Amino acid sequence: MGDEDGVSVQATATTFSIIESLRDRNRGGVTELATDLGLSKSAVHNHLSTLVALGYVRRVDGSYELTHEFLRLGLATRERNRIYDAAKADLRTLAGTTGEIVNLVVPEADHAVYLYRVGDSNHPVPEGGQVSLHASAAGKSILAFRDYDAVDAYIDRSGLPALTDRTVTDPAALRSQLRSIRDQRVAFDRGEQTPNWQCVASPIVIEGEPVAAISVSGPADRMRGKRLEEDATGLVVSTAKAIELEVLDSSDSKG
Repeated sequence: MGDEDGVSVQATATTFSIIESLRDRNRGGVTELATDLGLSKSAVHNHLSTLVALGYVRRVDGSYELTHEFLRLGLATRERNRIYDAAKADLRTLAGTTGEIVNLVVPEADHAVYLYRVGDSNHPVPEGGQVSLHASAAGKSILAFRDYDAVDAYIDRSGLPALTDRTVTDPAALRSQLRSIRDQRVAFDRGEQTPNWQCVASPIVIEGEPVAAISVSGPADRMRGKRLEEDATGLVVSTAKAIELEVLDSSDSKG
């Protein structure tokens, strides 16, 4: 890579650091962003001007904020996901049957991303948000169907940080839990990601690859006991298997 290429890559990284700062702040001025990111005000102003010209940022009362162009990109990305297309109707049915929040979660690098949600929006992680694979039911159900080397690599990279006092942080304990999840095709989160929030999930596995997971979640005072461990569990597992068949049937028909 030449020097010119290096400058271009750094410029792109700077642009995205500004975008992410605006996301976290909701809106911000040039001075605030420059201070946050350790950049010169002129550099921040130049990047913002380009983003404004492209329609991804707008100026409001002397500050800057992201536009809905990012929403358009995100929705278009989701619509191209074959699991989302196959799962939508089943997830709505599952939410209606359980009366709880239902999520479609997909893996992305070392995280699980909430791609689609049906039900009460009062969830601790927003739709589009991400969590570590080892700290959520959906993430663990995905991790359980990765090969041993991939699991070991994930453990080494992530270090298994604790999100609550119930997060599994011991590698041996996590591996043991993943073996059980693989055998039963069901994973639980009992306050491991968020205190007082519980969840059950099952993976969607296509040709041996864990491409997604579905979960049913809710406050611990409601999602517990038989409701969590029997009622919701059976429905989650059967729904995940139904979606797998729909994806395979769709692939066969297109082939």
